[in-house]
Amino acid sequence: MYRNLFAGIAALALTAAAHAEAPLAEAIRTADGMIAVSWTLEGPVDVFVAHEADAGIGEATPLSMDDEDRNVTYQPAGTGRPYFLLRPEAGAVIEVAERVLPLEGGRNFRDLGGYRTADGQSVKWGRLYRSGAMHELTSRDYQYLADLDIAVICDFRANSERAEEPTEWAGGPAEHIDWDYEMDTSGFAAAFAGELSPERSAAAMTEFYRQAPTEFAPRYAVMFERIAAGDLPLAFHCTAGKDRTGVAAGLILTALGVPRETILADYAMSDDLVDYMAELREERETIDPEDPMAFWAQLPEAVIAPFMASDPAYLQAALEQIEADHGSVETYLLEALDVSEADLAAMRRELLE
Repeated sequence: MYRNLFAGIAALALTAAAHAEAPLAEAIRTADGMIAVSWTLEGPVDVFVAHEADAGIGEATPLSMDDEDRNVTYQPAGTGRPYFLLRPEAGAVIEVAERVLPLEGGRNFRDLGGYRTADGQSVKWGRLYRSGAMHELTSRDYQYLADLDIAVICDFRANSERAEEPTEWAGGPAEHIDWDYEMDTSGFAAAFAGELSPERSAAAMTEFYRQAPTEFAPRYAVMFERIAAGDLPLAFHCTAGKDRTGVAAGLILTALGVPRETILADYAMSDDLVDYMAELREERETIDPEDPMAFWAQLPEAVIAPFMASDPAYLQAALEQIEADHGSVETYLLEALDVSEADLAAMRRELLE
């Protein structure tokens, strides 16, 4: 995998998560297969479960009424995805679902729903998904994914990446969009010219991120076009699901008005979900010494680590470069991606509640 991951290169840490606004509610899968739903709402709360992202209270099944424990557990039945509706005594109903999809062969496959915007709205669940490569999805995974009704999949991977790890989608009639290109990794040569060091590697990754908004603008433009057109649910991914995908998620969440701290925390989550260094160690054991990537695979782990990491500073660098070049992310969307004001308004109407 990592010969193509390096060709697409990578994205550490919970630094941003410590500063992100705490969610009003969370749904997390436990080791025994249960889903633990917790919330910070005051007073008694009625908890319901539904199996459609846009279901209302009338279409949901009660789980716990007048609950003041601020938590409830749920045993999933079948393969359908559960969505939980929390109705407090005062205030609006809050929906929550598992952020990380419980897939046997998934790679960093998660929902962008539930994040709160600066003006108090929330991103709807079940509309936007980010992921890494999908070639290891199992038949059970596809049964689960078929219920999500994903309409469009934007595959940001280069030709060689798709050829080595092809997606054989069996989760419904989703439209697949990909692009005919190969990654330009010449910018990483500086990291390996002269003395090797973690600092040089991190600097190379930072520069990659600064260039990404321009380099991948044509792909991001198509993704935004489809979102604005209402072609949802939509999934987008690359190989690791953190670099090209991480920038794309950052652009979408910024366009929807999600605070920067939350966006960086979402980006950093990749390190919690995938042990990229462990995967590289496994590949080291089988890589052919004649393979062009053998040099890369045998580098000291301290030198490789910055390429494997999801350091929030990387995404911050990309967003700062956009602001330096265009004044704001929204202006970048208008100027570089040809997203109109009407498109942005349509996205916000469709994706926020």
